Amino acid sequence: MYRFLLRPKWILFHLAIAAAAIAMLYLAAWQFGKYQDRNDFRSMVGAREAAQPQPLQPLLAAGQQPGEIEWFRVTATGTYLTDRQLLEINVSQGGVVGANIVTAFQIDGGPLLVVNRGFLADGQPVPQPLSGPIVIGGRARISETRRTGELSDDGSADNDEIRRIDLAVVQQRFGRDLAPVYIDLIASKPSQGASPLPVPAPSLEGGPPHLSYTFQWIIFSLCALAGWVFAVRRSARNRLNLTGLD
Repeated sequence: MYRFLLRPKWILFHLAIAAAAIAMLYLAAWQFGKYQDRNDFRSMVGAREAAQPQPLQPLLAAGQQPGEIEWFRVTATGTYLTDRQLLEINVSQGGVVGANIVTAFQIDGGPLLVVNRGFLADGQPVPQPLSGPIVIGGRARISETRRTGELSDDGSADNDEIRRIDLAVVQQRFGRDLAPVYIDLIASKPSQGASPLPVPAPSLEGGPPHLSYTFQWIIFSLCALAGWVFAVRRSARNRLNLTGLD
């Protein structure tokens, strides 16, 4: 009764259903991997945010990799370089479009550190950094990189606008070697005042519903297999009925 399943068109049908089911299960596994990565990221950032702030210079001197330092709250003592500031353009904060102010900070007895002093709405005057010795505290971040489809930065060393805090690009602007991480400023002593606004902590809530997508792809694959079973049984029943009429 089921010999018709070995006919060429049915073999193609079997292969198509199998390929579709396998592809959808692969997508389900990929989405579940994204879900696990997101959970790992939340756990890592949450733990590092909860840790006590620590001086950055000893971490750099110990040779820790940038990824091992990122998201920890760190402190540094030194002096801002007031001769030049960069603007990370096309950013938004709280629904307002503007730029982040990027300034170089000379750590006492250490390297030159890039500091994202915070957000400034378009049209507002750029405040100068504080002069003299200062203690800063913020979140350590690794260098940003251009993603697929994003515009590249202008290679001109005299351009004060950047599209992301790519330390290789920023180093060209300041003309000096930089620490392998930068920081998003949280506070300083003395305080820099109400402007610019500190960059907010990363959101650990929300995000794409990867777990929901995982279940959807599994359901789609089961629907494909159920459709195969339905098609086979219906064809077999029709052939049985036709045989009974002979």
